[in-house]
Amino acid sequence: MNTPTPRTDAATYPADCLGATLVTNRDCPRALERELTALATERDQLRDEVERLTKQAVFDGDHIHTLNAAFATRAEVTDANARAERAEAELATERARLDSGQIMLTVAGERVWHCGVDLRAAIDAAMKEDAK
Repeated sequence: MNTPTPRTDAATYPADCLGATLVTNRDCPRALERELTALATERDQLRDEVERLTKQAVFDGDHIHTLNAAFATRAEVTDANARAERAEAELATERARLDSGQIMLTVAGERVWHCGVDLRAAIDAAMKEDAK
């Protein structure tokens, strides 16, 4: 590898150490310095990745909270729609009974069947009678 290793080169061959005992095999310290540089670079990349993932997790957490609120609202709307549909079904059933003549009204003390009788007029007459 031809990657420069300035610290190792400076430590193994100092310019002012003539006659001193020096490390003469530069390959091992240079390899260690290159590995240290590579590990430091990887560490920095991993720190950046952790920071990015932390920000993403916060965003995702906020998004999940928003979705949970939306699903809760949607569940409430779905429940309200189901109740409205049931009420409409009950209303339709009662209208069908009314139209089929199965409903009997008491108007002014007399029983009035739907058949041939205007029930709305009978109800109005009964309400007027009760108001007196």
